Amino acid sequence: MSGVAGILLRQGHPPAVAAADIQQMLARMRHRGPDGNSWWLDTGIALGHAWLNTTDESGPGPLTMADDKLAITADCRLDNRDELLSRLGIRDRSVADATLLMRAYLRWGEACPVHLQGDFAFAIWDAERQLLFCARDHFGVKPFYYHAADRRFVFASEIGPILGVEGVGRHVSEHQISGFLAGLPDDPQATPYTDIFALPARHSLTVTGQQVVLRRYWQIEPSARPMRSDAPEEFAHLFSQSVRNRMRGTSAVGAMLSGGLDSSSIACVAGLQNAAEHKPRLPTFSLIFETGSSMDERPFIDAVLDQQKVDGTLIPVGNYAPFAEFERVLEEQEGTFLAPGLTLTRGIYRTAGAKGIKVLLDGHGGDEVVSQGHGHLHELANAGRWMDLWREVRSASDTYGDSTLGLYFQFLTLYGPAWRIAKLRQMANRVLSRIRRPAQAPRGGGWRDLINPDLARRTELVNRFHRAGYMPPGVQASDALSHRWILSNGYVPHAFEVLDKAAANFGVEPRYPFWDKPLVEFCLGLPGEEKLSHGFGRYVLRRAMEGVLPAAVQWRRDKIDFTANLVNGMLRNHRDLLEQLLISDASRIAPYVNLPQVSAAYARLLRQPDRPAPLDVQYVWRSASLSLWLRQLQHSGRPA
Repeated sequence: MSGVAGILLRQGHPPAVAAADIQQMLARMRHRGPDGNSWWLDTGIALGHAWLNTTDESGPGPLTMADDKLAITADCRLDNRDELLSRLGIRDRSVADATLLMRAYLRWGEACPVHLQGDFAFAIWDAERQLLFCARDHFGVKPFYYHAADRRFVFASEIGPILGVEGVGRHVSEHQISGFLAGLPDDPQATPYTDIFALPARHSLTVTGQQVVLRRYWQIEPSARPMRSDAPEEFAHLFSQSVRNRMRGTSAVGAMLSGGLDSSSIACVAGLQNAAEHKPRLPTFSLIFETGSSMDERPFIDAVLDQQKVDGTLIPVGNYAPFAEFERVLEEQEGTFLAPGLTLTRGIYRTAGAKGIKVLLDGHGGDEVVSQGHGHLHELANAGRWMDLWREVRSASDTYGDSTLGLYFQFLTLYGPAWRIAKLRQMANRVLSRIRRPAQAPRGGGWRDLINPDLARRTELVNRFHRAGYMPPGVQASDALSHRWILSNGYVPHAFEVLDKAAANFGVEPRYPFWDKPLVEFCLGLPGEEKLSHGFGRYVLRRAMEGVLPAAVQWRRDKIDFTANLVNGMLRNHRDLLEQLLISDASRIAPYVNLPQVSAAYARLLRQPDRPAPLDVQYVWRSASLSLWLRQLQHSGRPA
């Protein structure tokens, strides 16, 4: 992980100001560059680089070539180095990734990101053409923010350094607040501030003295290669390659190990690779809850540790306090975020950083990339394969605890012949009435009950939900289309940005083996039965890990729900704070939330903390988070 920053002067801004600004921006990103920082100046342009040494080829930037007519600042790790070296005719295999980027730009111009694989955010100054070319990687792993005005263009890896530049507005975005409350990160360019934007994943930006042009250079699509018959073997090859690529460049590599399928697969594959190369055992980091807790995954973690391929560090989670250090977390995040469990993840980053780990392998994204295969159920129903659907639904209900008949009738209603449904529904109702407990009244009506109606109207939230908040029926009926929709929505880059900011403060760079371009394209091209079979989602991954994972982890059905831990932590450790934020100081969030609904949700949590409704938990956590952030802004003097 590194930090990039830069200022392009437009319409004659004084160069001395740019020099002072770039130094100030780098100072505010010192945590991203504990190994040093530097900057480069030329007429009308200033580029800066905060350096964390995580690859053999990296080094202090910015870098230049062609008599300083080309300069770059980059936070990057290129995975297809060998291919690029060959195609660009470069024999020096030690050349830095950033230099490869400049050579790629010289060869392919503004189409160069199409030829790259890996995680990157970079800006190249082309003196001859008097333009700044910027690009962000395919999935948004590396962050890139910018401010564009008539007189200058400012960019950085974080929002804070841009806010520190004189003249940049600090007005809070109501659009972003309503999206946060609704759980809808629908705008890939939006940030908490109206004058600062994010460069979307798989997009480039060309900046000249007259205009700023945004272009998409890639779209998520299945692999064009013919699918092989041995899908698990091909998956295992691509996955192993992705893990190896993300371990490149430093010996200070560790891995998260939750005991789940995704993180355990990464830890076991990386541990085997270290053993094959006679390297020390891979350090892993695991959160440990008390025995008997519904969050306890110790048996699965121990099963991986017992294989003797990794060296485990266990981090006890005792009296969990989700709002502990929350003001510090908000400063790191530079705004609100959709991750109630972030304080737990920060504990892993803190421990790993203290042990000298610079690169931490993370299983985030396995659900989305490999896929639970729920779209396959729609395909079976749409094709009229009712017996196959029944078998899968029965297995899936065993996994997720849902009613087999309830799930099956959802598909019958959507796809089945209407004349049969009426008769079957009558029969099913008689059966269900015998086995169901009295149904509880629904709690809350979704995001509409949480958000102040005036705010929802001003920010056109209903239209935004229709555009991006719901999977269209035509997409839902296709496993391939629904899989691509999930990978393309705004939660993906939002999660990366949240994790990046948290890890950066502990000198740690997270890397995500599941988010590898060839692996994503391969998984998108898989038939539905390779994603969901016998009730097991991510089926191809499970089969690919035969002989690598302990069987208890490979075929585990359950998935831990941390909601109870969040509720207990809030009510046990932050009752006074919640009373203050949601009752005494409720006027602070009144323009944004529906206060009676928030108060009702809080009261229900107090009455039944052991049976919390998910919506009630989100109402309380998001309202409290927003209040703390607005309070922080007020204390800092920023307008809300």
